[in-house]
Amino acid sequence: MKQLKWILICAACGVFCALCFDITAVAPFIWVALAPAFFVFLRGEKTLRQTILRTSAFSFALCLLYYVQIFSLDITSRTGASSGPILFLGWIALSFLHGAVFTAVLTIGVRVRCPDFLRAPLVSVLWAGAEWLLGAGVLGLPCIRLGLTQWQLLPVTQSSSIFGVIFIGMLIVLVNVLLAQSVLLKKKAGKTARFAGAAALVFFLNATLGMIILSGGKNPEQPVSVAAVQFNVPFTQNEGEGRFEKAATMALTAAQEKPQLIFLPENTVYGSLAEDEQLQERFAAVTRESGGYLFTGVYGLHGYKLRNSVFMVDPSGQIGGVYNKQHLVPFFENGFENEFTFETGSQRGLFDTAYGTVGAVICFESLFPSITAETVREGAGLLFVATNDSWFTSQIPLRRHFAASTLRAQETRRWLIQAGNNGITALVDLYGQASAGLPADEEGVLTGEIEFRSALTPYTIWGELWIVIYGGGILALIILFRKKRI
Repeated sequence: MKQLKWILICAACGVFCALCFDITAVAPFIWVALAPAFFVFLRGEKTLRQTILRTSAFSFALCLLYYVQIFSLDITSRTGASSGPILFLGWIALSFLHGAVFTAVLTIGVRVRCPDFLRAPLVSVLWAGAEWLLGAGVLGLPCIRLGLTQWQLLPVTQSSSIFGVIFIGMLIVLVNVLLAQSVLLKKKAGKTARFAGAAALVFFLNATLGMIILSGGKNPEQPVSVAAVQFNVPFTQNEGEGRFEKAATMALTAAQEKPQLIFLPENTVYGSLAEDEQLQERFAAVTRESGGYLFTGVYGLHGYKLRNSVFMVDPSGQIGGVYNKQHLVPFFENGFENEFTFETGSQRGLFDTAYGTVGAVICFESLFPSITAETVREGAGLLFVATNDSWFTSQIPLRRHFAASTLRAQETRRWLIQAGNNGITALVDLYGQASAGLPADEEGVLTGEIEFRSALTPYTIWGELWIVIYGGGILALIILFRKKRI
């Protein structure tokens, strides 16, 4: 019964951790609420089997609850069958894979013999490595990143421009382990205050840095007017002509306000914009009316290859550039299309305008910090996220998706426009603050002002290199202290 009690405590912490991604009111408490789990992990009277049971209780509770939102995904039109069995298998597979990775790194972190003062850094850097690993490669899915729970707490996320969102998650783990150690080591003179003080100092320094950064000006110094269309067409109507007609009409209405840039969501057009003169003329009418540029998502079939693209139409009505999505959704964009397969792009989405270079990413790609960082390194002064999340029946995935976009703005210090079919459509400033937005599941046109920027952040240049340096330093110290004992 005693072992069951410890396992339940760990599972409860995992559940709370998952809730922090979706409930704003509880998100700040993640900085202290995981300490009970780490207290249980670090208790001395346990075997390897007991450690694995406890770390897996936390990890699988976190992953199972986080990924339960997969059941709000409607893929019936893609599979031709009920979504339920496929989504259930996907839920189990994702939860098992990610839960196993987190279980492994937590078990290693608490079992490796090292000095007390290195325990928290060791566990936190292993967690950071796990978050990076789960987002790497063509099958990567960078969703469970603890830093995303803090997306509305701007002071604590501003350091992402230096180290990225994984760094915020690392700090959360670091603080919680230090707090757990302050309780575990209370019998050792002075160590309780020392570890608790270290936890408070880490949080205070990070938040103070964020407040200093936020004290800078937010208003665009050289504003460019923009408009983003949210036409809110149900998923079941995705491939109907009514979708494009509605989008084109709303874009033309927006053009009357003379915005310099107009943005439409992913999959606004079904077909080949480059080969359809009637479609081109509809968009040309919009840019001639506005005198600016239009960006639109196009889902087109080229022979037996599908492309998920963003097209730019210039003020003269000509196609000024095309970006084909590079990072496809695993097992989805290439799994249920029967005789057709997706063709990926070979270059980042960079569009030159008279005002600066727009960097486009499509839907799933905005979850990957490395994609937006590379896009900015190659010259993007503004980020555009074209998305279509109407295949979700819940608004929670929409908010999670938007949370990732706000972190992309912070990491690169770029203004960002997200245009979604049913939301979330918003303008995000370079500090991750939504300066304007439209409610989800409603139609409308969002207008505002943004600014092109050219400076590169440390994260944009170096990415997650800090994980290697930090981890290497901790490993070297552990080896050094072991040699001294010998």
